[in-house]
Amino acid sequence: MKLDSNFVFSKIASLEFGIMSPKYIQKMSSVSITSSELYDIDGFPVDGGLSDLRMGVTDPGLTCKTCGNTIRDCPGHFGHLDLARPVFNIKTVPYVYNIVNSTCNSCGRILISDEHLKKLSEDIISADINEGNKKKIKLIKALIKHAKNVTICPFCRTKQKKIKLEKPYTFVFGDQKLTPIDVLNRLEKIKDQDLQFFGLDPDYSRPEWMVISILPVPPITIRPSITLENGQRSEDDLTHKLTDIVRTNQRLAENIRSGAPEIIIDELWDLLQYHITTFISNGSAQVPVARHKSNKKLKTPKKSKKEYSYVYMDNIT
Repeated sequence: MKLDSNFVFSKIASLEFGIMSPKYIQKMSSVSITSSELYDIDGFPVDGGLSDLRMGVTDPGLTCKTCGNTIRDCPGHFGHLDLARPVFNIKTVPYVYNIVNSTCNSCGRILISDEHLKKLSEDIISADINEGNKKKIKLIKALIKHAKNVTICPFCRTKQKKIKLEKPYTFVFGDQKLTPIDVLNRLEKIKDQDLQFFGLDPDYSRPEWMVISILPVPPITIRPSITLENGQRSEDDLTHKLTDIVRTNQRLAENIRSGAPEIIIDELWDLLQYHITTFISNGSAQVPVARHKSNKKLKTPKKSKKEYSYVYMDNIT
């Protein structure tokens, strides 16, 4: 289908910001990435690889296996990679830190009594309607600051022990280092009814989705390869970084299946965390920069010009 045919035009009423859930990532994906190889011996893209034709085409003469278009009309399509173990998203670590320290270690409820929550809910709704997001964000920040200082859960009466964050992404509970699985399990306990107090809509932004278990793989059209004068291909920096991720993920999965010692599994898990962190933001504080063999810094997606705070804005009209 050509891009200029059979279109129905509608007026945009609003935009909803959220976090992609693992199910949504799988649903929008055109292919599951299962190979670190890009091309076969004949130079054609490998099925299940990072150049799979289901993610789009950038070479003249090839046809996209998802939309059936050529380079002229193919917009590109996302793939996905199932991670052998979940990892933290460097961009959401500060939000995760605030959320886990504002909710109960045991029952997962927000550390504020129902009586106060009812009043806060009314204030947030009123601010959202009458004063906009700035007032709403101010209320949510104050709520989180208060909840983080509560020592006894008002619901299950469990004494609270706070989680520390050792930057860039190490969570510590007492003398125990929490893995992404530990943190994900904590976030899953949080009830939908409490999410509004963190500025989250459970239909679009569950907190456990801030931990990456399935990685969206960007279309080939935004990371095209080029052919050099000598006929060799030169891959985009994103593809180089994704190749590191896929290879490390495969090694981690193989070692888990073979029952390798935990120290080896943990080292590979840490390496996967590093590669995904530098894929998202190469040059984050306290994370070594990923480089080419030539020592040139790998280019990864640029930081947003404007970082949104605790609220994922409900609507922009």
